[in-house]
Amino acid sequence: MLAVLVIAVTGLVLRLLGARGDLWLDEIWSFALIEPLTSIDQIFWRVNHDNNHFLNSVYLYLIGPDASPLIQRGLSIALGVATTVAAAATAAPHGRRAMIATSLLFAVSYPMVHYGSEARGYAGLVLFTLLSVVFLERRLDNKRLSGTALAAAIPFGFLCHLTMIGMVAVLAIWTAWLAWQRTARVSRVVADLASIFLPALLAVLPLAACVFIGGRLFGFSVGGVSPFSIAAFAQGYGGMIRSLFGLPPWFGDWPYIVAACGLVGLSAGVWCDRRASLYVIGIIGLPLLMAATHLPNLEFPRYFIISGTLLLLWAGEMIGRGLAARGTARLFAVGALAIVVSGSISSLLQFYQYGRGSYAAMVDEMTRNGAAAYASNSDFRTAMVVDYFAARTDRRAWLVPENRMCADRPAWLILEGDVDKQAEHVEPTAACALAYERADASRHWGFSGLSWTLYRRQD
Repeated sequence: MLAVLVIAVTGLVLRLLGARGDLWLDEIWSFALIEPLTSIDQIFWRVNHDNNHFLNSVYLYLIGPDASPLIQRGLSIALGVATTVAAAATAAPHGRRAMIATSLLFAVSYPMVHYGSEARGYAGLVLFTLLSVVFLERRLDNKRLSGTALAAAIPFGFLCHLTMIGMVAVLAIWTAWLAWQRTARVSRVVADLASIFLPALLAVLPLAACVFIGGRLFGFSVGGVSPFSIAAFAQGYGGMIRSLFGLPPWFGDWPYIVAACGLVGLSAGVWCDRRASLYVIGIIGLPLLMAATHLPNLEFPRYFIISGTLLLLWAGEMIGRGLAARGTARLFAVGALAIVVSGSISSLLQFYQYGRGSYAAMVDEMTRNGAAAYASNSDFRTAMVVDYFAARTDRRAWLVPENRMCADRPAWLILEGDVDKQAEHVEPTAACALAYERADASRHWGFSGLSWTLYRRQD
């Protein structure tokens, strides 16, 4: 427990470092969604948007948009640190070495640090994914109060992020498989599923009713939808796997997907314990189901956070087995742990250098001498970010749409995209003589953020 405590403190430090810097678009979007609300209950039925992560929105509503970024990300930091302890508890059945290795992986892995330092719902989703595994296993072993704990963990997972439904599906399929192995009777499978998951279902019903009623009254909005493609799937899942273990992108995405799924399948055949089937279902089966149903937006690694959580848990268990063995197996486990930790540190250093982007300084530069007009190649995203930071300093900047550039001649231009590909001098429209010179730039690194290049008009 002393080792886990030290690891938790390390995880806290890493997440505090990751919580520095400006809020980025999706965090600001959460504030924009709750800004018009007049009571906290409206978060659950009035804000029908996929960027409304309920528990995080409640926290942001209570602390307000003028708190420091560190405070605004405080809930995710706390849940992220709790995840390092929950990871140790989840690995406990496999011994002390597995507990330490798993806790360390969750403390230093870049995606866990990233989402554990960002004002969104993914840190809580990871935490309650782990806790649902712990409580379900205890419920299967008929331990007292574990059924109640599971019935609480699942709704809290939904409050953090609605993709908890994927984890519930994994747990239900796993439970059905274990029941079938024991009895080979459909009636027994159905009875086990009902007795285990019915309390959680009843607990989730009020939230589901709020979402349904709110959707019927006000509709439901999605921030953006990109069509399914195999390339997008590989980019998202492969990117999650690479980032979890700090691996280089040299080999592309498919080799990492094949390697991870192959190793999980191989280990399930070697160690035929109860949890082996969970890993096969969650790490191999769930992504295959996502691909088979052609879900949109799969190029974003965060959509594979549940499979990623189970993969990191599996890796901690495998390393723990190796550390508990002797000879070559122990050396291999030590080497694997060293590679993952060093790769994760390398990723974190880049994340700490660039963060999620820097926007406040650019807005300050634009509005320093009074209200400013600006244009952009991404009106919606840029305007939301500029408005947020301008309001924090009681300043004003207004967006000039493309069809008004000749008439309004905005003093500034913000181009979103790779900073290295932006020119020093741009003439955004051929309809009139407008020329801009590069004045500033901001990069981002990792899963979140926008890269901006700021241009000043040359008269």
